This record gives sequence, structure tokens and C-alpha cells, in this order.
Amino acid sequence: MTKTIDINCDLGESIQPNDWARDAELMPYISSCNIACGGHAGNENSIRVSIQNAKSHRLAVGAHPSYPDKENFGRQSMTLSEKALRSTLKEQINKVQNGCRQQSIELHHIKPHGALYNDAATDLALAKVIAEEIASVSSSIKYMGLAESAMLDAAKAVGVDFIHEGFMDRNYQKNKTLVPRTEPHALHANLEDSLEQALSFAQNRAITLPDGEKLSITVDSICLHGDNPNALQIAQKLQQLFQHHNIDISLG
Repeated sequence: MTKTIDINCDLGESIQPNDWARDAELMPYISSCNIACGGHAGNENSIRVSIQNAKSHRLAVGAHPSYPDKENFGRQSMTLSEKALRSTLKEQINKVQNGCRQQSIELHHIKPHGALYNDAATDLALAKVIAEEIASVSSSIKYMGLAESAMLDAAKAVGVDFIHEGFMDRNYQKNKTLVPRTEPHALHANLEDSLEQALSFAQNRAITLPDGEKLSITVDSICLHGDNPNALQIAQKLQQLFQHHNIDISLG
């Protein structure tokens, strides 16, 4: 029996057409994408072209809002009032939502970016604000976030569907959060470890922590980082590995 798993990728994180073309090269190997909304990267042109390319490859399109901080690529936590946070989330999500409407496709999900994502994984109040903003756009839009985190609890509380996400190239801590990028062993040292972790997620097997312990995390979607210089080669190898194990890359 063929298993299925969604592979998602963060795209549109540049305003350079050459980078949009590289994003498009990844699209045959993934099933969903998260498009930068201008908070940490991107602009109206990158959003439009990214949606157009995603539509042509029949990908599920998501918005990828962040703290409004292009200088740090959205990777530093910010202290915003709830009003300011809601305002920037609305503005960013609307850019992708409007882009989808113009190209006659549905916005499928919303996935926070960077520090906003990491903060919401452990801060229920913050995660709930994001969930409420998702619900205000449409009851059919899903919330993509760190598997089995506070974002799941927020989604349940607000009544939006949740997509449990796992990362193939990031190491995890015992509490099921990611090892911070500022610490050693945040990223897998080699591609083989990343591929093995992706296969473990897809097969519902425990992953291995940096200290050798095992951790079980159930995921619906696996993130492939599109900003990796070798992203295309990684995507191709991942597809080959999954085909060998009778795993179909799709939304299911």
C-alpha cells in the first residue's frame, strides 16, 4: 500500500527573478508551498509570480507571514502589541490571499515564519492570535505549524484545522521543539541524516536526537528548506528515496 506525505517549501523569499526561477525548479518535487508575504522578504511581484508558478505545478498555496523585520529576515523575536501583531498579520496574509483570488485559486494554509513560528510553538497566547487571524480570513484555511506544539492547542481552541509540520534538516529537543539555530547541532551535519529523518517522519518512526535518544513525532507535512544552495539536489534525492519506499509526495 502506498503511503502519502506532504512536502512543503518556503518560497518567494527574494525579489530577484532568478531566484523565482530557482523556486520553480523545486516545484515538481513538492506538494505545497508557503509564500513570503513581505514581512521578512518578498514583494507584490514575487508573490504574484510565486502563486502563478505554484498554480501551474498544482501545489497547495500557503501564506508565510512573519514579524515585520526584513533587516533580520524575520529571525529575531519582536515585542509587538497585540493590535500591531494582528495588523501586520492581516496585511501580510491579505497580500497572498488577494494574489490567489486574482489567479482563481484558494489559499490553502498559513504557516508563520522564523522567530514568529518558534515563539508561537511555545507561547499559547501568541499562537492563538495567529489562529484567530487565520479564522478571520476563512474557516477553510488551515494552520501549519510545529507538530504537537502550542500552535496545535491554539488551532483546537479557535476551531481551525491544523497541519503538523516536521523538519527534515533540523535537530529536535526532547520537548519536541527545534534546537535553536544559535546552538550547535541545530542543523543536521550531512544530507544522509536529513533524508533518514524525512523517511522516519513519512513512515511514522521515531527520529534520533543529537544525544542518540529516540523521539516519536507524528507529522502531516515535511519542510524542505528552499534557501539551501543544494535544495534542488536534496529535493531530487528525497523523491528518489520516497519512491524506493513506496511513498507518494502529495497532500493525501
